[in-house]
Amino acid sequence: MRASSLFVLALTGLPLLGQGATTHIFRQWLGGQEVGGQVLETKRVGSTWEVHFREWMVLSRLGQEIRQEVVQTARRSPEGGLSFTWRVQLSSEPFEGTASWSPAEPSVLALHPAHGVAARREVPAGAILWPEELETQQKEAARLGRPIQATTFSFPFQQWNTRDLVPRGPAPLPGYPDAVRFTGQEHEGPLTLPVEIWISPTLGELRHRTELSGLEIITQRSDLPPPTQTNAPSKGLFERTLQKLPPQPFQPWLPSLILRAEGALSALPEDAQQVRLAGDRWQLRRATPPTAAEAAQPPILGNPPQDLARYLAPSPLVQFQDPAFDGLVRRMALPPGLSRWELARRVNTFVFEWITEKDFTVGFASALEVCHQPRGDCTEHAVLAVALLRRLGVPARGVTGWVGLGELLGLHFWVEIRLLDRWVPIDPTFDQAPASALRIKLGHTDLADMGSVLWDSAATAFSGVQWRPEGKEALMIRGDQVSGPGDIRLRLPGGRWSLQRGVLSLHRPQAGPWRVQAVIRPGETLLKGAHRLAGAHTLRQGWWQPGSRYLWIELSGGRWLQLEGVSEVEAFELLDQLMAPTNSS
Repeated sequence: MRASSLFVLALTGLPLLGQGATTHIFRQWLGGQEVGGQVLETKRVGSTWEVHFREWMVLSRLGQEIRQEVVQTARRSPEGGLSFTWRVQLSSEPFEGTASWSPAEPSVLALHPAHGVAARREVPAGAILWPEELETQQKEAARLGRPIQATTFSFPFQQWNTRDLVPRGPAPLPGYPDAVRFTGQEHEGPLTLPVEIWISPTLGELRHRTELSGLEIITQRSDLPPPTQTNAPSKGLFERTLQKLPPQPFQPWLPSLILRAEGALSALPEDAQQVRLAGDRWQLRRATPPTAAEAAQPPILGNPPQDLARYLAPSPLVQFQDPAFDGLVRRMALPPGLSRWELARRVNTFVFEWITEKDFTVGFASALEVCHQPRGDCTEHAVLAVALLRRLGVPARGVTGWVGLGELLGLHFWVEIRLLDRWVPIDPTFDQAPASALRIKLGHTDLADMGSVLWDSAATAFSGVQWRPEGKEALMIRGDQVSGPGDIRLRLPGGRWSLQRGVLSLHRPQAGPWRVQAVIRPGETLLKGAHRLAGAHTLRQGWWQPGSRYLWIELSGGRWLQLEGVSEVEAFELLDQLMAPTNSS
């Protein structure tokens, strides 16, 4: 689970300098903590003008550090032609590319992303491409007290952004007595942010303030005093996107549940897995398994139908035409003739097992980078899965939203595949196919470019609403058996179950209690140092961790059970004696 890289906030109308300036330095704060800065440089190289922009940022996510950088250079020839180079470093391998514009064809912007397909974008009337034009317009607006309406292009995120500002009058800053304060909105793709901007009629933009998920973001010239904050937030950006859920011992196995939204809820899509009810309530369902016809549907190996073409296409994020993917496909050892669904299940499990380092240190990696370096969180799992699925002829797209994991609800990214007339969610981060029910979908993306991923929108939408499970999924305890919805049934002969405040415990004479809960499949990092065990009679597989005394038991249908406080002797006994259904989907 993760949130935005934040760089999209800084790439709408770069506060660049006039031709008389050389270099200016900006500093950036997030929630009262300094996290990075910007360097802006204007110079003449021969007969060409260059404007160079660099931004860097160091963010903390759940105790792990993420370093990110954006570099962009704009050049203008004596004839008026413009050229651009850009690079976004969110992980080990950058996203980069070039672009050009000619006065001979003013309505077209030519884009050439590295590892991607060249494209031609229509330039909206009045849009600004040369950065100094925006700065000139802003200085003039500050001098005359006029509103600012500007459209600019974010090359790293491949999207048009707009800025709508209204002057609020003089607002001197230290060393800048002529500063004018503007307020309004910036629209960055699907994201809308409130902004305050201080602009000098002589020196240009001085200070930029906005908010994301309730955290203040300030970028200002380095010679201004640091912003003061009386009440520093107790949690960072990523931690603020997490919400607590009441304990539910079998949450990953639930076939459906109802959540109630409290607060300002953004519009959400509806489908078979996500249905709006009265009173800001939503019913969430696990996708039904494929029908016989769906399960037999073959992949698309020729020209795709027009409506599915973009979900089978390569892009800078999913470069499945690279030879590196040939090696991954050979590793999967797929027999010929597999259906879409069987391919999806195998890709789902392969990606889960391929990404051995499951951590939050990667900002955003392309599928090609994950081929080379199997590391990351949900976005790295999803982009690699989408790339492999498309390589194999299975229409696939990414999904941005929130997912329930244990007692937390947080930002997440997963995958949908097309089967006949519906999209079916799978989740390679958790090795689930179909994916679990407790997930709230914000939107989907074809992963054509960085701007389509919707992280900023997800973080903003999430910050204004609290989700409350409605009702309780009834668990029934009868002697040595516990049962519930969705074919949930566990039995331990001679055992005794208890449920207190959502926590399920199992007891035996002279043994236990052990806390019991359904979990996602444990990854290699979690299992490091664990012993692989098998029941002497049932041969059921499990892992036992000596340090934590956790026992993970693999049941049928991709279900995993975790018991806490188990000795090694007890682990062997539980693997043999704990009874569970063998026919769950």
